[in-house]
Amino acid sequence: MSFTLRVDLESQKGISKGLPNLLDLLAKHGIKASFYLTMGGESNIFEILKYRGAVPGAGERSINVFSFMDKLRMAIHPIDFVKKNKSLLKRILKEGHELGIHGWKHRRWTRGLEKIDVDRDVKLAISKYVSLFGKNPDSFCSPAFRTNQRVVDVLDARGIKFVSDFFAKVPAVVGGTKMVNVPVTIKGEMNTPIIEHLVTKGYSDDAIFEYLVENIEKKKFSVMYVHGMYECIEKIDLLDRVFTFVKTSGIEVKTIRQVANENITDN
Repeated sequence: MSFTLRVDLESQKGISKGLPNLLDLLAKHGIKASFYLTMGGESNIFEILKYRGAVPGAGERSINVFSFMDKLRMAIHPIDFVKKNKSLLKRILKEGHELGIHGWKHRRWTRGLEKIDVDRDVKLAISKYVSLFGKNPDSFCSPAFRTNQRVVDVLDARGIKFVSDFFAKVPAVVGGTKMVNVPVTIKGEMNTPIIEHLVTKGYSDDAIFEYLVENIEKKKFSVMYVHGMYECIEKIDLLDRVFTFVKTSGIEVKTIRQVANENITDN
């Protein structure tokens, strides 16, 4: 039995406010996690206007993590939250966690995947990653789990070894590639993080904790994902409870890479 935490970092708020909370908590429990970082920063006003429309699954989400002023600031003065938080992001690798790529611009990918030059976006993301962190990334997860065959082909050609984009019961080699997909096994409806989903449904923290314990205990391996901008800020105490349960129960904690290497099956 194992437990894996995947963390998506895609906003200035999630990185500057949520990430320190989570890193401190992970250090407290001796847990290593797999982080995925959107490399291109915030979208500017032109990108916001060009890539409009709802993200698939957005209608299921009722939690508003950004205020009106947050949204206004992002439109007028978009931040490159990767460069701005370079030192903090380097802490992820320094403390032994995994750090992969979560696309170039989140909005472009989620609302315009069929229109964008996927190879260009992935190339930009990899190049920036190398310039900031001094090594090639080997892991990728698509914003909002939006992927297609073109994405698969580009990632494989660019040397990505691990993805977390396809839902399944076990890790498996992605057909026709050398990549291994490690599925998220505990999630909400329409791909939302499970904690956010259950909060939306009116669950209390106690009820969410009980739900997570039940699901972790009944699975051979559990992969749960969170966002820096919500769970790592608003529900950090609940994550503390979950990590305490995992450690005191003797459940082995593994990263995406470890799960992939130990549980590979052919698709």
